[in-house]
Amino acid sequence: MKQKILSHTSFIIVLTVLLTFGSACGVMYNKVNSNMKDGVRNEAEYIKAGIEAFGDEDFTDKIENMTTSRITLTDKDGNVLLDNEADPAEMENHSNRPEFIHAMKEGSGESVRYSETLSKQTYYYAVRLSDGKVLRVARTTDSVFHTLMSSFTLLGLLMVCIILVEFILVQKQTDKMIKPINNLDLEHPLKNVCYEELRPLLVRVDEQNRQLSKQMEELKSAQAMRQEFSANVSHELKTPLMSISGYAELMMNGMVPAEKVTDFSGRIYHEATRLSSLVADIIQLSRLDEGESSMAFERVDLYELAKDVQCNLRQQAEKKHIQLTFSGESCYVQGVRQVLYEMLYNIADNAVRYTPDGGQVHISAGKKKGRTFYRVEDNGIGIPKAEQGRIFERFYRVDKSHSRETGGTGLGLSIVKHGALIHHAKVTVDSDLGKGTAMEILFSQDK
Repeated sequence: MKQKILSHTSFIIVLTVLLTFGSACGVMYNKVNSNMKDGVRNEAEYIKAGIEAFGDEDFTDKIENMTTSRITLTDKDGNVLLDNEADPAEMENHSNRPEFIHAMKEGSGESVRYSETLSKQTYYYAVRLSDGKVLRVARTTDSVFHTLMSSFTLLGLLMVCIILVEFILVQKQTDKMIKPINNLDLEHPLKNVCYEELRPLLVRVDEQNRQLSKQMEELKSAQAMRQEFSANVSHELKTPLMSISGYAELMMNGMVPAEKVTDFSGRIYHEATRLSSLVADIIQLSRLDEGESSMAFERVDLYELAKDVQCNLRQQAEKKHIQLTFSGESCYVQGVRQVLYEMLYNIADNAVRYTPDGGQVHISAGKKKGRTFYRVEDNGIGIPKAEQGRIFERFYRVDKSHSRETGGTGLGLSIVKHGALIHHAKVTVDSDLGKGTAMEILFSQDK
């Protein structure tokens, strides 16, 4: 940054000095050149008046050492009669000179001739006398290029001095400017904004800090959930395994009477079934955690899936004398068929499990305000308001005392929650303790 500021500033200084110097020299040179020409013209007019009054030889002799200008007098044919710097006999005819030609035609004429070798320019002004002779006055000055070149040494020294001063000032100013930036508190970037130009950047840094903090919290929460899930899985798997192992050991050692063998075998089968369901739900949750990338979406008729759920739960409901009814219309969603089925099944299965004998469970599927929905209502035990926000947690059970008897794994509603996230759906719960529960899945877009 310091190097860039220094280089850019130096470039601007050099360019400014050169342009200023060139412009000043040009203006001054034009002014001096203009004054020089006016002086030559005036001088020619004075000499003309003197010659016509006193004669050419007497007057030119008197002013020869009184002027730095070159004075030349020619006849009307261009032959040199007098010259204060050269021998007239050795000079060539001037009839072809531009200033002579104009003087003969118009009374006066001028021209400028350059000497590339000497970097000089000579201004000639000629005026015709009353007797036909031509008086020419000339003065030589440096050309504009030579004038500029002669000042380059001074200009170079001036630029070096300016750049040295600029280098010192840039060093100090840059250090002063960067110091507040180096002292920024990146943990709280908006606490003290040193430069308003940095505010957009600091706002982004602050947003990133908050996002990073949020991600860290989510990571910690996910880690805690994984640890809790692992502990719960170990506990949930251990219970049926211990039961199976205990019953099998008793039977192996002949400690079970013959009339009790069937009962013990049934218990082993029941625990094995529960263990199988638990493992299947854990595997399904793991798949759902992987997200949508590994799942094939298709157009699914939710009405048909809900009807299958009713058919598969009919025998379970009849055992408890529960009236299981169904209503709805054909409706489609874009989703993963197996996941959708498990979502619908788990909600209806919970309703049947937690509804007392002789109760009622109603399943419906269709469209509501252009959006597809699935709803299960029962008149079962209900869910306390304080616990309704936790029922989707893994292994969380509202009625812990009867959870084993119902046969659930504690993962059904967790599967519903993850499935809803994948399908961009919303799950709502409306329940009163002792009055029943209504659970609904509302899909965000009808397909």
